[in-house]
Amino acid sequence: MLITSKRFIQFEEKDKIFTILISITILILGSLLCWLNGFFSFLLFYIDVDQISIYRFLISLSFIANFFLLFIIMECISRIFYKNKENTIYLFQSFAIIQFPMLFYLISHLVLKFSDLLDINIFNLIDKVLLIIFQVWSLWLLSYSLSVKKGLKIETSLIISLLLHYSGFTIILFILV
Repeated sequence: MLITSKRFIQFEEKDKIFTILISITILILGSLLCWLNGFFSFLLFYIDVDQISIYRFLISLSFIANFFLLFIIMECISRIFYKNKENTIYLFQSFAIIQFPMLFYLISHLVLKFSDLLDINIFNLIDKVLLIIFQVWSLWLLSYSLSVKKGLKIETSLIISLLLHYSGFTIILFILV
């Protein structure tokens, strides 16, 4: 399937360094794009914060903190509910691949932001639709990665991913409302 990066999720020993380099690159690019967009990252959601430059830089590091938070939550759910303690290191090494689709969203949002098109309703709608599309892609990669690395059924992995996504959405609703 084109949307599933099997090579980086099911990597062999020879692909280990390459996968780690790609994961680090994704985390650095994600932090840089969050800084440029002025976003605070929480799970697979982004909250727009306008702060002075030093605070924006610190807030952009939320992309990396978000990576660790997401990994810890997934690992805890896998260990507590499914008693699966294996392949933690392999899952961690390729876990940043899950954030790869969100880079496309951050780039598209940055283009719309710098061209001042977000004030136009249709472009704002397109921005939100792109966010949803890339979130679904990231959730699929998360589910597939859990299925491959932890040996869970794909249905179980999808339930975990959707549970995490809806929990994050609910938390953001309570924070922003």
